[in-house]
Amino acid sequence: MDPVLPLSTVEQLRSVIGVGAVAGRMSEPLPLLDRNGRLVSNFGQPGVALSTGDDPRLRGYDLTAGRAPTAAGEAALDEASAQRLRYTVGDRIVVLDTAQQRHELRLVGLVGFGAAKEYADRSAVVLTEVDLTTIAGARGYREVVATVSGATQADLRSRARAVLPADAVVKTGDQRRHDIATAAVHEVDTFLTVLQIFAGIAVVVSAFVIANTFNILIAQRLRELALLRCVGGSRGQVLGSVLVEAAAVGLVGGIAGLGLGLAVAYGMFSGANALGAALPSHPLVLTATPVVVAVAVGLLVTAAAALVPAIRAGRVPPLAALRAVPAARVGSRRSRIVLIVVVLLTAAAGIALTVRGEQSSDSKLGTLQVVAGGIIAFLAVVLLSPLYVGPLIAALGWLPGRIFGTPVQLATANARRSPGRTATTTAALMIGIGLMSGSVVLTATIQATATAQLVSHYPVDFIVQPADTGQRTVSVPPGAVAKLRADRLLGAVGEVRLDLATSNGNRTQLGSLDPAALRSLATFQMTAGSLGDLRPGTAILFTGAGENKAHRLGDRIVVVSSVGKRLDLTVVGLIAGTARTGDTLISWDDFATLRPTGGDDLVLIKAAAGVPPAASRNAVDADLADYPAVAVNSIAGWRDEITGTVNQLIGVVAALLAFAMLIALIGIMNTMSLSVFERTRESALVRALGLTRGQLRVTLLAEACLMALVGAIVGIAFGVTYGCLTGRIMFATIQPLIRVPYGQLLLLLAVAAFAAVLAAVLPARRAAKASIVTAMAET
Repeated sequence: MDPVLPLSTVEQLRSVIGVGAVAGRMSEPLPLLDRNGRLVSNFGQPGVALSTGDDPRLRGYDLTAGRAPTAAGEAALDEASAQRLRYTVGDRIVVLDTAQQRHELRLVGLVGFGAAKEYADRSAVVLTEVDLTTIAGARGYREVVATVSGATQADLRSRARAVLPADAVVKTGDQRRHDIATAAVHEVDTFLTVLQIFAGIAVVVSAFVIANTFNILIAQRLRELALLRCVGGSRGQVLGSVLVEAAAVGLVGGIAGLGLGLAVAYGMFSGANALGAALPSHPLVLTATPVVVAVAVGLLVTAAAALVPAIRAGRVPPLAALRAVPAARVGSRRSRIVLIVVVLLTAAAGIALTVRGEQSSDSKLGTLQVVAGGIIAFLAVVLLSPLYVGPLIAALGWLPGRIFGTPVQLATANARRSPGRTATTTAALMIGIGLMSGSVVLTATIQATATAQLVSHYPVDFIVQPADTGQRTVSVPPGAVAKLRADRLLGAVGEVRLDLATSNGNRTQLGSLDPAALRSLATFQMTAGSLGDLRPGTAILFTGAGENKAHRLGDRIVVVSSVGKRLDLTVVGLIAGTARTGDTLISWDDFATLRPTGGDDLVLIKAAAGVPPAASRNAVDADLADYPAVAVNSIAGWRDEITGTVNQLIGVVAALLAFAMLIALIGIMNTMSLSVFERTRESALVRALGLTRGQLRVTLLAEACLMALVGAIVGIAFGVTYGCLTGRIMFATIQPLIRVPYGQLLLLLAVAAFAAVLAAVLPARRAAKASIVTAMAET
């Protein structure tokens, strides 16, 4: 907690000229118990007690229900905690004082903190100043606020500094509000960064779709453009007309996207409030920056994506007006050679950067290098796609063509006819599927590795530790350990002691396990040495922590404890990764020498053989009923927490990448629609030769499905490869367990194919409904 201001500060400020109302705000740690008598700990943060304040205008909270406490024994509670703990106005709540004694209070109100995030992860109890002094041990104010009367904020700040202690920080109201707003914004900075990354991905995918659309439009307008050249249009005029069209489309798209973004923001804001997130009510804020960015991105991306098709349009010769529209091809032999050379150079750069990252001793730098190498290598895959998309489609369509006959065979031929167009269409889907599959592999690896580390280090059922109550008592009471040892339902109980120390001048956490616990409750996987070698004068290091990675067997280290005691130790063992039992493991006797006083920081518990998990948990809770400031964590609960966190991460990534996939599927629908229009006479001809309406629909649906499958297969193959590489370098120090969730990847493949078929339904229906005679008569 911050230093306190003396109680006399309020009277000192009242004497300053220009000061109106003055109020002191007390804030102290205050453990809150739930209905079962266990400590309430929000994300590891202890509860906090706040003073009620006499002037409602100067309170640091908003009263949302009931009233503020006015007498001893009354309290108000923050809304989030009240909802989670199912407390309402009129209930009784229990808190612990500085001596860990219980105090029962009557709940008279509920409070909220608006946009302020200072107490967002803590249970906040509002008390009178008398109760804050007697129960929470308050000795002064954490903050004193005042209103201005007949002076400016700057003048009042200068006058206040003259009467307050030299170490007191004095801010104007505007500065304080700015600090609160900045802290609130910082809470979502990481999320905004992720959104910006995925927005960039969506823009890249959109560029592929736009380029493909303009390529198809230019191919369809070949004769029209040739006629323009015949009547005097220059290449520059044709190119300019296409770019102007692209700019108009980009402008409309940017404005429409801005409107859609506002609608999504409004929906997310309303949805968060509906789900109980309690965001402060405020109208949507639209500044000039997002307007300019949306319009500029729409214009620039659309114009850039249409540039190559526009150049092709400018090169259309006038004589093309007299020829039939040729089928699009990959390009000349020379252009293919140039493409292959560019691809090889790009792939070589990506692979070289990936290899360098794999060999890096710094896992963070290595991870960044592997990811960067993957991006460059994926660019090579996309560039090469016009050369391999056709053969892949042929391979995928061979067996279905044999089974389902002519419609699928026609679909395969149609998809292969224009490999450049097909490659551009599938590239957008490759990006989304590749990123999603890589994320799935990486998150599965994180989950498996974290769980394996937890189980391998601690073959126990429960870990008991002193809850973070903000008080000075930070050890498990000896009486609690004695009760646990005496319980017949518990097979083994071992204490762990920790101390913040230095090792060769570097900060480290010393750890020591009770000798019995070391033999039965800890099974560390040694990378060098043996756990049995640990004795007085020796140490075992976890190489995933700090400077420990540089040490080898036989090294000498000088350890200085938090109380100044010193020992010279020899390294006799190395363990990969880190552990809750400290970074530097020493013997029980050496720890007693380095820190002669202090209790147990953790207690490891293993249930007796044959005792069900529910019975052992009930036994632990019963043993600790008289010790509410002790927290019990189950290994199963930690495993579920890891799984839940990973699943949330997968959900967020999937939701964001779904937008990129949606854009890619729109591109498939767009491509199919324009292809149907381009092949109107061809479709009529095959209909005249005997192909039914249903078979034509199947042909177009199968073509879309084949394109989606190719994009998904390539994306999954690449995503899995780089997901595994990233996971391996990210956890290089702890021997990661690489996991490939085949079920999720197959589901991803099926979803991509099904979505592509849905995207092609309308174009296929339109093609099948066309009249044969009318289509044959079109020129």
